[in-house]
Amino acid sequence: MCRPRRQEAGRVRQGRNKKLAAAFRYDLERKGQNQWLAKIAAEFPLELPAAKVPTRPDEARAEYWHQFYWQAWEALRFDRQYGAMGGESPIGFLAYDAYARRYGLEGEAFERFLAFMTAIDTEWLIHVAAKAREAENK
Repeated sequence: MCRPRRQEAGRVRQGRNKKLAAAFRYDLERKGQNQWLAKIAAEFPLELPAAKVPTRPDEARAEYWHQFYWQAWEALRFDRQYGAMGGESPIGFLAYDAYARRYGLEGEAFERFLAFMTAIDTEWLIHVAAKAREAENK
C-alpha cells in the first residue's frame, strides 16, 4: 500500500544514489580534515590562505534530503554481523525493514530507502576495508 503524496515535499529523483554515496564518502574521508583546515586558515590567514583550503566537490554536494538517510544509517550502522577476526558484513534486510515500518515507508518509498541505504552502507564497507588494508601495510 502506497500512501499518496507521502514524500512529495522531499521528493528524490531516480538515480540519485551516486550523489548520496559521494557525499557520504566525502564526509567519511575529508569533511573533518577540511573543517580543521578552514579553522586554521581563519586563525592564521598569512600561513594558510583560505583559497588553499579544499572545498566539497560538486558531485559530493550535500542536499537537504540526505540528512534523513544519514540519520537512518547512524541508527542502523551497528545492526550488522562482525567477524571474529575482524571485518563487517552489510546491514541486514530485516533491520532496514523494521526501521522503514517504524517510519511508515512502504512501496516505492521503501524501495528507494533500501537502495539509498545500501549505497551508503557499501561506501562504509569500502572505507573500512581501505582503512584495514592501510593498517596492514604499515
